[in-house]
Amino acid sequence: MEQINIKQTTPLHQEWLRRLDFYHFELFLIQEQLGEVTEDSADKDLLKRAEHFKAVLIARKNHIDKLRNRIRENLNRLAADAADEDSVDKTLKIFEVLNQECLAQQQSVNELRSEFEQFTTEWA
Repeated sequence: MEQINIKQTTPLHQEWLRRLDFYHFELFLIQEQLGEVTEDSADKDLLKRAEHFKAVLIARKNHIDKLRNRIRENLNRLAADAADEDSVDKTLKIFEVLNQECLAQQQSVNELRSEFEQFTTEWA
């Protein structure tokens, strides 16, 4: 990641939060579709795979919630530490870690969506 100025971080934090809200909602939609696919089904293989997806969805949503909380904490830390150069450096390092985690979350949701689309195609 290129060198970032402390003033640039707040809009980026806000962008991450919006993206994470979008991914959380997307996971909700996948969960709703999963319910539709499995509704009235007695196929044990289908239900087993559906349970796998359900567990993954819950884990991903929990991870998104935790990541959103960490981003909010970092925003608060930025506001409190803006005058202290050492604290700013530490906060910027945390910012870089959070950036990587947000990118990884995006990739993770995209992979899950693709896997789920393949699953629904098989059982449609």
